[in-house]
Amino acid sequence: MKINIIYLIICLLTCLSCQNNYGDKLETSKSNAIDSLANRYLQLNRFSGTIVIVKDKATIYQRSFGFADYENKIPFTNQTAFKIGEISDVITNNILEGLIIEKQIDPADKLSKYLPNLKKGATIQDILKKETEVDKNIKGKLIEGLSNNSYQKNLETYSANLNLENTYFQKKDTNSAVGYLYHNYRNKGLELQRSPTYNLNEAYSSSGLKSTGSDLIKIVNANPKELNIYGYLENDGFSYALVNNLKDSISIVVLSNRRHPVTKEITKSTVAILKDEDYKLPLLRTPFPIDTSTLKNYTGAYSLNENVNFEVQKTKDSLFVVLGPNTVPLIPQSSNQFYMQHMDAAMKFLRDSKGIIDRVLLLNGFIDSDQIAYKNEYQN
Repeated sequence: MKINIIYLIICLLTCLSCQNNYGDKLETSKSNAIDSLANRYLQLNRFSGTIVIVKDKATIYQRSFGFADYENKIPFTNQTAFKIGEISDVITNNILEGLIIEKQIDPADKLSKYLPNLKKGATIQDILKKETEVDKNIKGKLIEGLSNNSYQKNLETYSANLNLENTYFQKKDTNSAVGYLYHNYRNKGLELQRSPTYNLNEAYSSSGLKSTGSDLIKIVNANPKELNIYGYLENDGFSYALVNNLKDSISIVVLSNRRHPVTKEITKSTVAILKDEDYKLPLLRTPFPIDTSTLKNYTGAYSLNENVNFEVQKTKDSLFVVLGPNTVPLIPQSSNQFYMQHMDAAMKFLRDSKGIIDRVLLLNGFIDSDQIAYKNEYQN
């Protein structure tokens, strides 16, 4: 078929390009910096997975951190597959675009022409460009309608044409990562919890498609587009990032078997390292030897809006934040940042130009967050 020939030619050119640049490597100082960045997030239990960096279609960095299966201490390999969430759209769009070429279909056709039960007036082009809100499974249903084959079968053909090693929805003898949540789910402090397993009815659901860092690079190289995809699967133990910068000819994949949505932070810091720019490293959750006489400076009432207020109090040599009926200890991480022991959250106090504390960042496991104003009328 015409579409198979197109895929094979693209794949061949991609492989040749990679062979020509095989010797390219990331300089040691930058590689070490990315290692340190990933290990810091691993120490904080916000990341566990793989990072792949490609420059001019040559892989210059590919490393994994943590375990694919923590109960059985199974390490990651380059063939370990992760759930990829919204990155699935890239694959689904590629399959759909291939069918449009193969079947000589007009992208301006109404979806209802091929899916009679669909009442909305959206076109094929609309769903490819995300210009209309439709069920996430519509693209998969359209693929099945155009090809007279299941989405799973189309995915298998697509994978074979691009020589993908471990991209699938349903597969026997899989090498896939186990997803984990990191939270205080038993009131015993922060700990890992194996995420629930879902039985999905439709193979093209974004919750279930899995792939590897290496396979995603092949996919990007075969159909290069500007990409900035970040996200996580709620209650499903996975987060992801896929960036393809056409101007700089750099692609970055970050896949994690942690729900925590810090892949955007990790990716942006990785880009900063590559460009020799400054970046932030998250603080460890370890006590900092603070001058306790300064704690009174942080006390008082703070307000995010008229409905969200809280108070920071000092008792002896410790700080506490009163959140509704709960009084939560604040443990110093630095001279102006304090973490909450039983949740992955922290408070970073900020000063104005005169050196007076006037606002606080409530960090819910992130480096940056919303600023919360200090209510001076309640100052202690």
